[in-house]
Amino acid sequence: MRNVTPEEVKAAVIAASLTRIDHHDCGGCGAMVYYSIVDGNLFFNPACDCGSYWSPPQPRDWSEASDWINMQSDLFKDQLARRFGLDPEKLGNAP
Repeated sequence: MRNVTPEEVKAAVIAASLTRIDHHDCGGCGAMVYYSIVDGNLFFNPACDCGSYWSPPQPRDWSEASDWINMQSDLFKDQLARRFGLDPEKLGNAP
């Protein structure tokens, strides 16, 4: 699968009407850390307060999401792209 752009990720998320994309389980309490989407904007939500401080959802740039997808091995890249509403089949294979 070729690399995706921030614009492609944003367009796919909006087209799929996604409001949440799971990221990982917190190592401390197990709560799901995730991205939330509000009015076409991306936020990182720590989802818990088990760390040294609690912080509200933090605004993120769509390049953070595309970078996260692009840095993965091909197998996980496909799975992660699907979480964001992208169709890996339409994105083709990387050269």
